[in-house]
Amino acid sequence: MKQKLLISILGAWVVAFSASNTFAAKDNVFTWTDEKGVVHYGERPPKDSQARQIKTRTGHSEPTPAPAAPTTPANTTTDAVADSLKDPERCTMAQKNLELLNTVARIKIAGEDGVQRLLTEEEKEAQRTAMQAVINQACE
Repeated sequence: MKQKLLISILGAWVVAFSASNTFAAKDNVFTWTDEKGVVHYGERPPKDSQARQIKTRTGHSEPTPAPAAPTTPANTTTDAVADSLKDPERCTMAQKNLELLNTVARIKIAGEDGVQRLLTEEEKEAQRTAMQAVINQACE
């Protein structure tokens, strides 16, 4: 109950703050240079200096048309994707993992609850299949 109330209040503050920033962007902005030569910006001009008003603009711009469809053949892009998936480090790691899975060693993993447990034979077989798929993809 308290959490929902807190979230509602926080949401109201976010909306109010966003709205105040939107209106603040439309206010007047002035610029002036002080006697030391430092340029200042502010919402109100100073009383003792000559200030110049700056026109502010919103961030709205006209939409641009979508780019035309690429004219490269599909074979080139699929070959490039296939080449980018070739990774010697990934290949080596998958080969080592597959080699370990094929031994009679008992393999421990951390379960979802963080407790260590042994992989079942079904899980080992699923991992073997996954590692073979990685090898087929990542190795040259």
